[in-house]
Amino acid sequence: MGGRQLLCHLPLSEREITMRYLDFANRIQANKATETLLTLIDLSPSMEDDDWKPSRKAGAIAANEELIANKLRHHPEDRMGIIGFGSNAELLHPPVCLGKGENSLRKALRRADGSGGTNFTAALKLAETCFFSIPLKSHDNSLLRVLSEIFVEPDVPKPAPVRNRHSLNRIIMLTDGEHNQGGSPLNIAARLKKAGVIIDCIGIGGSSEEVDEKLLKQIASVNPDGSIRYCFIGDQKQLLQEYQTLARHIRAI
Repeated sequence: MGGRQLLCHLPLSEREITMRYLDFANRIQANKATETLLTLIDLSPSMEDDDWKPSRKAGAIAANEELIANKLRHHPEDRMGIIGFGSNAELLHPPVCLGKGENSLRKALRRADGSGGTNFTAALKLAETCFFSIPLKSHDNSLLRVLSEIFVEPDVPKPAPVRNRHSLNRIIMLTDGEHNQGGSPLNIAARLKKAGVIIDCIGIGGSSEEVDEKLLKQIASVNPDGSIRYCFIGDQKQLLQEYQTLARHIRAI
């Protein structure tokens, strides 16, 4: 029995969403779409805590090195950039093709220094600038429309256009604490998701009570099946495994 026939027992609305996602995934494969991925790393002082050996920050850096290695292995044409954030956000490395920029990306990770508080808003705004600083003509937005329709979000202001109709934009934001500086990150997160950016949020540390899970779940994208692209990870080995998974392109679920 074909995949489409297996969906016939689902409620119409859910079936339609799933069909659209499957069609979207097939188009990605046919077009050999690439991804532009921005990894956002919390560099606030608490990331130096040693409940993860030698520190939470070291665990985050190791996970991102694993991300680079797996992206290079499976999707060398993808682009990746690095943003570090504390009280403010800093572009540690602009998006670059993995096949050409692996070494410079690794060097940027090793230079990451923290500061002050935890400002999700600044990090997301900087990501938006990286993605959408160069406008496109309106006819290049077909993939953008598919993404923004599949990953359903409430009505938000109209976003800027994406830079490349054959490139998906993704964010992975890692933090060990609560947003405590800058305005609310929800408007900028909604704007990014409306623009087709897929956001994964990861909380790390000794306990999920140390992170603002409610806010991170609101920032994260929602999958077609209703699951939220957020998780808390309290173990370094599990974090490495999660970043290995996140290195792969989004597939139908």
